[in-house]
Amino acid sequence: MKNFKFKLLLLALALLLLCSLAQAHKPSDSYLTLTLRDTGQVDVNWHIALRDLDTELSLDHDDDGQLTWGEVRPRWSELMNFARPTLSLRHEGQDCTPLAAPLPEPQIDTHTDGRYAVLRWTVQCPLAPGHAWHGLDIDYRLFALTDPTHRGIVHWAAASGEAGTLVLGTPRPRQALAFHGNSPPSFWPSLWRFVLDGMHHIAIGTDHILFLMSLLLVSVWQRPGPARWWPPMAGWRPRPSWGASIGEVLRLVTAFTVAHSLTLGLAAFGVLSPPSRWVESLIALSVLLAALDNLLPLLRAPRWTVVFGFGLVHGFGFAGALQDLGLSGSDLAAPLLGFNLGVELGQLALVSVTLPIIGLLRRTPLYRWVLVGGGSMLIAAIATVWLIERVFDTTLNIGVLGF
Repeated sequence: MKNFKFKLLLLALALLLLCSLAQAHKPSDSYLTLTLRDTGQVDVNWHIALRDLDTELSLDHDDDGQLTWGEVRPRWSELMNFARPTLSLRHEGQDCTPLAAPLPEPQIDTHTDGRYAVLRWTVQCPLAPGHAWHGLDIDYRLFALTDPTHRGIVHWAAASGEAGTLVLGTPRPRQALAFHGNSPPSFWPSLWRFVLDGMHHIAIGTDHILFLMSLLLVSVWQRPGPARWWPPMAGWRPRPSWGASIGEVLRLVTAFTVAHSLTLGLAAFGVLSPPSRWVESLIALSVLLAALDNLLPLLRAPRWTVVFGFGLVHGFGFAGALQDLGLSGSDLAAPLLGFNLGVELGQLALVSVTLPIIGLLRRTPLYRWVLVGGGSMLIAAIATVWLIERVFDTTLNIGVLGF
C-alpha cells in the first residue's frame, strides 16, 4: 500500500510540470466611453491596457519587461490603426465614419491595475439635424482573435441625458442601444446584463475557481482529532453522511458570499479602493494557502472564518472592473446587484456539478492521493507562479496557456 501511495504521489508531482503551462494575469479589460451628440457625432474615448497592446504589438522594444514613454510614443499611430478597426458603430443600418482630424496628443492614464493608452477620435453618424437618436449599434472586436476572455466595458451617454453601461467581448460582441426619449431606461435589462457578466467573470476567473475547488476538495472530509503535520493529509477522514458534507459546503459558501459581497459594495461605491496589484497578489496567496492547507494543517482556525477573511479580499477583486466605470451612486444599483447575483449563480453552478462527484469518491484511495493530494499540489504550484508574478509585477515566461 505504501508503494502504491508513493507511485501516486510521484504521478501527482509529475502533474506539477503542467504548471509550466500556466501563465497568470488579470483578466483583460478595456474601458470605452461613447458620448453621443445632437449633431450625430459620437466622441470615442478608449482606455486600453498597455500590457495587452504590448502582447499584440511588441511595444517593449528592448524586451526588458518595462514599457517606457520613449517606446510607446513613437508608435502611437500604430496603436490607433490597430484599435480603431475593431470598433464599429452604426446608426439605422448605416456606418458611422471617423472624422478627418489631426492625431490626438498621446496620453497615458493610470488605472488601479496599471497604465492604459487613451485613444480618442470622433465619428459622424447619419443623423439629420434636429432629429433624435433612435439607437446605436456597437460591434466590438478588440483582441477577439487572440484573447477570448477580453471584455470591453462600455459607458455611453446621450445628449438627452440617457446613459448606461454594458459589457462586450467574444461571447457577446454586438449590442444595440435603444433610446427612450425622456423615459429612463428599464432597470431589468441592465440588471440582467450584469448578471451575465458576473457569471462570465466566474467562468474566466481561474484564481477564484481554484480557490473554491481547494475548499470543495476537502469539504467532504473532516479532521476529527488533533491536526498532524506529517505525513501529508494526516488526520483527514471522510464525513459520515451527505448531510454533513452539504452543511460544510453551505457554511463555506455562505461565509465567502457574505464577505465578498461586503467588500464588493464598499469598493464599488469608492469607500475602499486598495491597489489592484496587491489585491491580486493577496488573492493568489489565498489560493496557495487554501491548497496547502489541504495537505498540511496551516490554518488552525475554523475553516469558515478563514474563508470569510479570504472572501473579503476576493470581493475587491470582483469589484475591479466596476471601479473604473465612473458611475454615480444611482447608476451602480443594477451593475452591483446584477454582477453579485451573477457571481453567486456561477459559484452555485460549480458547487452543484462538483459536490455530487466528490461526495461519491470521498472514501477511495484515488480521491485521497490523486484528486486531493495531486490536485492540491497542482493548485499550489499554479498559485505560486501567480503570487510571484503579481508581487513583483513581472511575467514568468514559462507557459502557453493564459490563466
